[in-house]
Amino acid sequence: MMEIIEDKKTHFPSEIQDLYRSHEEMALQSIEGNDYRSAEQEYKDLLSEVIQAQRKKTRYHKGVPYHQIGYCLFLQGKNDDASTYFLYAFIEDCITSDSFPRWPAFRNLHGVYKISYVDLHALFNRIRQDIRSTVPLTPEDYLRIYRDSGNKIEPVSVRRETKIFVGGNYRNIAVLRYIERIVMKFGLSPILASNFKAGESEVYFHAMHLLQDCGSAIFEITFDAGHLMEIERAMHRIDKKNILLLYQQIERDKKHYTQMLWGMEVEQVGYMRIDELKKNLKSFLNGIKH
Repeated sequence: MMEIIEDKKTHFPSEIQDLYRSHEEMALQSIEGNDYRSAEQEYKDLLSEVIQAQRKKTRYHKGVPYHQIGYCLFLQGKNDDASTYFLYAFIEDCITSDSFPRWPAFRNLHGVYKISYVDLHALFNRIRQDIRSTVPLTPEDYLRIYRDSGNKIEPVSVRRETKIFVGGNYRNIAVLRYIERIVMKFGLSPILASNFKAGESEVYFHAMHLLQDCGSAIFEITFDAGHLMEIERAMHRIDKKNILLLYQQIERDKKHYTQMLWGMEVEQVGYMRIDELKKNLKSFLNGIKH
């Protein structure tokens, strides 16, 4: 019986923990310097070394390197290639966990690439059934065989124009998730930094990089979260008419957020109820699609 070692670094042997620590440190430094190709290579080197360390009776979970290779490709605008690595990460997650919806790979495949929950759940069920007899050491062959067997698992093509950055204070995550769902209903791809977070780095570290390849942006600014820099970055990279600032109101026609944003030449809309939030989002998204 093969031993499956989960993706918790404390469960890995010390030499595997050292590999992760070394390559992730170098990769994050490269990402910080906008050198996404070098970061991609660091994660590919990590993946190769972890695969080599596997033995016939030991299988290490490799969800992080697969996901992070996809993430680095995504940052380079190689969206279709990224989806393949997110699928590999998803397969890794399904082998070691029965709560796949909480993993970043699922959130991106479902939210960004529009693979239905039904199709992803079918893949999950097949994996959980198959590993009772055979555990694949790597997910590449498994995905190929799954597709060759006639199973549907096709991501949509994602372009800069269809990527909508969703930013704000993550203590307000319920509202951000609501915005995410509305964006998805319009057939667009919501980009939340928390969906790409894997490892120990801060979510706002990833937000600044993900923002660079988005065609539009929605910020919920009621609670300050240091997103002034993100908004300023957006205004340099995105057409101002494609940026929306949303804020909750206690009283009509009063602004309850930092005055530093008041003078910015982008749409700023308040709401007091969820139905108002929904209406404002639909109006903005309709404008983008047309």
